[in-house]
Amino acid sequence: MIFLSDRYTERIGELRKTLDCLGTGMKIVVCEDEAFLPSGITSPYEYYIGKQNRGGHSENTLFYDSLPVPEYWDVYDNGKDVKIYYMGCERATIYFREQRAVELKGNSEGTLECNNFAMEKGSLDAAKVMKKGVVERVEWHLESGWVYRVDFYYKYALKYASEFRDTNGFVESKVFYSDRNQEIIVEYPGNNVVTLLENGVVKAFFNSRKEFLEYYVEEVSRNEKRAIFVQDEKMLEALDIKPDSEQAWNYALFSNGDLLNKYISLGGKNGIRFYAIPENYSENKARSEALILTMSDQIERIEDLTQELPGMTFHIAANTLVSDKLNRLGEKENVNIYPCVSQEKLKELWDKCDFYLDINHWREIYDAVNVAHQNNLLIMGFENTLHHGELLVKGCKFSRQDYKKMVLVIKYVMKSPELMQKLLLVQQRKKKAIWKELLKSKEDEKK
Repeated sequence: MIFLSDRYTERIGELRKTLDCLGTGMKIVVCEDEAFLPSGITSPYEYYIGKQNRGGHSENTLFYDSLPVPEYWDVYDNGKDVKIYYMGCERATIYFREQRAVELKGNSEGTLECNNFAMEKGSLDAAKVMKKGVVERVEWHLESGWVYRVDFYYKYALKYASEFRDTNGFVESKVFYSDRNQEIIVEYPGNNVVTLLENGVVKAFFNSRKEFLEYYVEEVSRNEKRAIFVQDEKMLEALDIKPDSEQAWNYALFSNGDLLNKYISLGGKNGIRFYAIPENYSENKARSEALILTMSDQIERIEDLTQELPGMTFHIAANTLVSDKLNRLGEKENVNIYPCVSQEKLKELWDKCDFYLDINHWREIYDAVNVAHQNNLLIMGFENTLHHGELLVKGCKFSRQDYKKMVLVIKYVMKSPELMQKLLLVQQRKKKAIWKELLKSKEDEKK
C-alpha cells in the first residue's frame, strides 16, 4: 500500500512511526516539494531526480563555508546574516534551515563566549549572534534589490532546484536538477504546466500539476492499494468528491473526526479515522485520577459518579467558560473544574490522570479519546456518549442505566494494578486491529 498526502507535517511523522511499529514496508509520499524529508518519506520530485542521478547519495550537511561559489567570489558572515560578494558588491543572501539567536555571555577575561568560540566585547553591537545551520536556499539579487533567482539545496548537500522570478517577485518557472545539473522537471506556475525530461529529452508534458501527480502515482503504485491522507479542509475540497464516480484511492484517512464526517456527508467512500500508534506507551499506575474533556455541562451521570466514587478525583476541563451547573459541581471535594483550559494545564492533566471518562455529550474536543489512548489512560464511557467506541475495551462500555456497574469496575481496577495492565493491553491492541484490517493484502481478502 502507498500512502499519499499533500505535504509533510507532524501527522505524517506520526503515520511513519505507526507503520514502523506495525513492521510494514509501506511507502509514504507527499506531493509538495520537501527538500529535507525524513527517511521513509518521499516525493515525486525526489523520485524522478533520484532516477537520473549518477548514483545514490547519503545525507550530508552543507554549511555556508562549503557552499560552491565562482572563483574570486567571497562568502562573508557579518554575525547577523551571510552574504555572497563579488568585487565588493553584494550578490546574494544565504538562508538556513536551522538558524537561531544565541546569547553571548561575558567571562572574567572580558570576552564574550558562545559554545566553542569567543570574541572581544564590542566586536558586535549586541550580545547575540546568529548560529548558522544547514544551507537551505540562496537568493541571488541585483543592486536594485530584484531577486531574480533562488537556488534550493537539500539533505544531500546538493542544489536540486532553482526558481526564476520576474521583477514583481512572481515565479516564472521552477527547475529541478539531477546531480549532473541536468533539468528533470520544469514547472511554470503561471499557466500550471509541467514538463518531465529524461536525459535532456522531454518524456512527458502535463497541462496541470494535478496531471503530473496522477502520472507519478500511476507509475509508482500500479499493483498497490492507495490510501490518501487528508489533513485539512483545503485538501478535502481538492478531492472534488463525486459520489457516483470511481475513486482513485482505496481508502481515505482523516486526521480528525470532523473531516471524516464531512467527507462521508459529501458521499465519500472508504473513509477511515487516522489513529497513530506510539512507539511506547507511558506507565499507568491505576491512580484514582480521572479526566473528562467537554464543551458543555451535559456530562452523563456525573453527579452519580462523583457521589459513588468519593475516593476518585474528577478533573473536568472545558475549552470554554463553564456554566453554574459545573461550577456548583466543582464545589465537591473530589471535583476540579478547568474552564478555558490551557494546553500547558491539559498536558499536566494527561500526565496526572490514569482514567479517561468519555461521558460528555455533543462534540469531542482536543481529539480527547485518541489522545487518551496515546497517553495510555484506561478509557471508559456510556454507549450514548462514546465518540470513538472502537478504541474501548468491551468491558469498559456501559449503558447509562448501568452506571453502578461502571462504578464497581472503576473501584476494582483502582485496587488491582494487575487488572489495569490487562485491560490496557487489550485497549492497545484495538488500534493495531484497525490497522491490520486496513493493511490487508488483496490475497488476504480473497481468503
